Amino acid sequence: MAVALVAVLGFALYRWTGIAPLLWLGSGFYLICLAMYTRSLFAALLQTRKVTADLLVVTVMVVAFLAKTPLSGALVAWFISLGLAISFAIIEKTKRKIEALTRRREKPVRILRDERFLELPVETVRPGDVAVVPRGEMIPVDGEIVEGASAIDESVVTGEPYTVFKQMGDRVTSGAISVTSSLKVRATKAGDKGFLYLMSQEIAKSLMAKPDTQRRADSIVQFFICGVVVYAFGVFLFSGGLNGDAATGLIRMAAVTAVACPCAWALSVPTAFAAAIGGLSARGILVRGGIPLETLGRAGNFILDKTGTVTVGQPEVVAVESFDLPETELLGLAASVESGFNHPIANAILAHASARGVSPAKADHSEYLPGIGVKSTVSGRQVTLGSNETMTALGMDIPAEVDIDGRAVWVGVDGKIVGAVVIQDAVLALADGLADTLRGLGAKRVILATGDNEKGEARRVAGQLGADGCHWGLKPEDKLALVKSLGDQGVTVMVGDGVNDATALAEADVGISIGSAKADLAIQSSDIVVMREDAASLVAVVETGKKLIRVIRQNYAWAIGFNLIGIALATAGFLSPWLAALFHHASSVLVVANSARLVKMPANRDR
Repeated sequence: MAVALVAVLGFALYRWTGIAPLLWLGSGFYLICLAMYTRSLFAALLQTRKVTADLLVVTVMVVAFLAKTPLSGALVAWFISLGLAISFAIIEKTKRKIEALTRRREKPVRILRDERFLELPVETVRPGDVAVVPRGEMIPVDGEIVEGASAIDESVVTGEPYTVFKQMGDRVTSGAISVTSSLKVRATKAGDKGFLYLMSQEIAKSLMAKPDTQRRADSIVQFFICGVVVYAFGVFLFSGGLNGDAATGLIRMAAVTAVACPCAWALSVPTAFAAAIGGLSARGILVRGGIPLETLGRAGNFILDKTGTVTVGQPEVVAVESFDLPETELLGLAASVESGFNHPIANAILAHASARGVSPAKADHSEYLPGIGVKSTVSGRQVTLGSNETMTALGMDIPAEVDIDGRAVWVGVDGKIVGAVVIQDAVLALADGLADTLRGLGAKRVILATGDNEKGEARRVAGQLGADGCHWGLKPEDKLALVKSLGDQGVTVMVGDGVNDATALAEADVGISIGSAKADLAIQSSDIVVMREDAASLVAVVETGKKLIRVIRQNYAWAIGFNLIGIALATAGFLSPWLAALFHHASSVLVVANSARLVKMPANRDR
């Protein structure tokens, strides 16, 4: 870019001042620039066996130099290099931001082997090694807890939104988070055989298998470039070569190649990509290049994960159902039990009790129960809180006639269920009617897919979104199968945030990860990362994808129209190489200006 600019300045100043050294300066840098484009052209021919736009640039520069109008050739070379350099710089900057999200959190595994502490890459862990997992950290290996007990957050692995208590002897899966305590976990599999590692390998394969949607555009450019060069030589022959007026032939050939050089065509896509990516980046949405964004604009199917994607992943109490006790007494018992624990459900119940003016009483002998459950002694009564599975395992009967709109945290007193605290996972701001909004943007089908096993809760969220369908209790392979099945029915977008979404994110035509603090694998396997956890950002990126397609089509129409008119004028001799270059650059400037409209992001909308 700098070499071409020096050539342009040298020739322009020479035309203005007539100082010969400026001509020499321009000519020297012109030849250097020509050599660089020629080298790039032949490198592409040898490595990819494809003709690139460098052929037209080289042709323009050679013919312009022979026709003694090198300024037009230098302008063509500079404008192309400038536009592409700006767009590629923006795209690379965005890619580095995405990579930094995961690279900064990469840590070796701290293990105990042969009574020595070592820090090793996860793939070198052997069965029998004991991994040390600090509180709040991710469990790096598949294995068995040999020391400690903790509430385990498996949401990024299974999709279940709430923690599960696990203790010595219980199995844990790599990717889960030890929330409340540190643990020691004996690996039952080699590090490169664990869930998290194998998942990353599957993601790599899926990403490699993604089709290159730019092949069609490359094929069109191949024919266009070769056609323009052949046509330019034809103009030379018929306008000068056959009648002996080689100078006229060269001038018209230079004018044709200058005006037909696909600067505007070449800039149509990358400038639109750069503007859209830059605008999204300013809003906290990172995109791995323009192709995923363009593909998103043609999407017909959207698969939305639930926990942490369209919901905040934090429970809130929406109702208290009491059978045998006053409601405030039941809430007080539940709050008393949960006052001895620190996990999301406990925090939600305590917050709701405080808002209702209910103070917890003293609780003794508090302990976690297997699965999702806790118990304590309150005022001499044994109070148990737990899920359906926990209470059933303790021999308590779940009332069949009670209709719970959400997830029930059953309250048992002295072995009998006396009520329930109803928990719901709060939906993201502006997510109500999200499916309707997406359908308004061209989506044909919006499906909620979650690993959460609560059928009622999944259906509630799907109804709130306005989704066309709902799948619950899905394992990673089930989500992958769903993406593949819909992939045959149009462009499919997967929106998720966890390890259990990662293979589906990678397999989908476009994978969108919500939240920068979520699972690394989800971010690594995504084409688009929405840093903010709000539905408006998801809508904004889809709107931008649709607008991107419109802008690219406008750019192509403008570039083709200018090229056809310019070629006709240059062939007839109405354009000198200098005017042809100006005409050509006018079209390029208009393309860039049209693309710049994408920098302005769609405003948040209340739906």
